[in-house]
Amino acid sequence: MEAIKALLGELRRCEILNDYKEVFSYNGITLEESSVAFQKRLHCLYEDALVEIPLLTQDAKDGFANIIDKYAESQRLFDVPDESILESMNREIEAGNTNVSLRTERDFVKMICDCVSLQKYYLNEFADAIGYTSKDNSTTISVEVKEQVSTTDANLIKGVKGLADFLGCGINTAQNIIKSEILLKRKIQYNTGNGWRFRRDKLTDLLEKEPEILKKVRKK
Repeated sequence: MEAIKALLGELRRCEILNDYKEVFSYNGITLEESSVAFQKRLHCLYEDALVEIPLLTQDAKDGFANIIDKYAESQRLFDVPDESILESMNREIEAGNTNVSLRTERDFVKMICDCVSLQKYYLNEFADAIGYTSKDNSTTISVEVKEQVSTTDANLIKGVKGLADFLGCGINTAQNIIKSEILLKRKIQYNTGNGWRFRRDKLTDLLEKEPEILKKVRKK
């Protein structure tokens, strides 16, 4: 359950560094890296956590379900600037305030808002993945962040047919590979509740390093 714990730990963390001169960061992500870098970090943690979910007992799932609302409450209590502050800064800039420091502060506030939205998004996604409906369904995510998240689908191979197409094999062979749990044990394969998913980057890396690994399964 280490991957799940790592994900949840990042979802409840809120560390802002702002020295008003050079360093602006949220949970170690700098303003120059932007919320895109934070989204990539969270998505990697989320994908690793998804691999562990099918291995959880029902008691373990219930245990995680019990803390999801507590984590959501922690997120609501984050001491961060809200959208109203961002709107106020934008109004000043639109009114002709060309102060460089104000623009930098505005960009940093925007990044924080996006990062917190991402944390809320992935907490809801984790709740859905373990079959738990959170009591708080009011979370909204900016269109910009939603678009960033949706692009990660390109790294997913979906379903038995998707795996067969990727490997250039038949459906039966793909099913044998899934049943062998070779990919599951290497955290490439996981079940979302809507079918099997496979991480394209990790599978590609495995086949490059160990091109013979699936041959025995293919022959069955």
